[in-house]
Amino acid sequence: MKIVVSSDNHLDVNRISPAEALAFQAQYLNQIKADYYLFAGDMFNDFLKTKSYLEELNDLITGQVFFIAGNHDMLKNVTFAQLESPLSPCYLHNQAYDFPNSAWRLIANNGWYDYSFSPQLDVEEVARWKKAYWVDTGVNQPLSDLERMNLVITQVQEQLTAGKRVIFLTHFVPHCDLLWARPAHFSKPRYERVYEMVNAFLGSQRLADLLEAYPNVYYTFYGHVHGRHPALTHGQLTYFNQAVGVRRRHEWQAADFENQWLASLQEIKIN
Repeated sequence: MKIVVSSDNHLDVNRISPAEALAFQAQYLNQIKADYYLFAGDMFNDFLKTKSYLEELNDLITGQVFFIAGNHDMLKNVTFAQLESPLSPCYLHNQAYDFPNSAWRLIANNGWYDYSFSPQLDVEEVARWKKAYWVDTGVNQPLSDLERMNLVITQVQEQLTAGKRVIFLTHFVPHCDLLWARPAHFSKPRYERVYEMVNAFLGSQRLADLLEAYPNVYYTFYGHVHGRHPALTHGQLTYFNQAVGVRRRHEWQAADFENQWLASLQEIKIN
């Protein structure tokens, strides 16, 4: 089985025609005979648009589309309670899918963050900074960030008990070694503080600690951070990033969306 993974297409932010992107992606996925296309979040700043796009893509390809939500997808037209429910046959958050006639299982979880990538910061200070500056203030959330991450850990642990070989799909960064490097111009204390604050919202080290405690987890796909992030292997587990990123932030290596999407795709084959 051929599994292809993408994330962070940000079609609205990148000002890409959804119809043109849909046609190109469907044509390519059918051309390479992809059995599964996994999307790890952040298609639009609107969950309904993301859901509609990926459901339509699912109708256009011979394979199966599964997706989870990123923080940008969560900004509009969806509540926390809705995100925790099965909103679509293609939406796989907090669910597991056992590949037919295979020893492999796909586990998917949107994920979240708990400031563990910046342990030197005061939790209350980080929460205030988030409320003032971070885009996720627009996300409907009845829990604190730490409580939400606790829920994620509980959900993932429950799905890991089946004993099958696991492919794990999430949006947020699962390991501190996967964070972006500090920019050279961030040497001043003021910029150093910003860098630490941003890292606090990127994911949770607790997720990697959990995944690496299970010898049956072989692949983890994550997004959220853009740019080039090489694969990282710890033991039997390899982490892959497949984010397309945002063009105006100079995160693309290609001249256009189609080639950037192609260059960022990750592909694995399982039996």
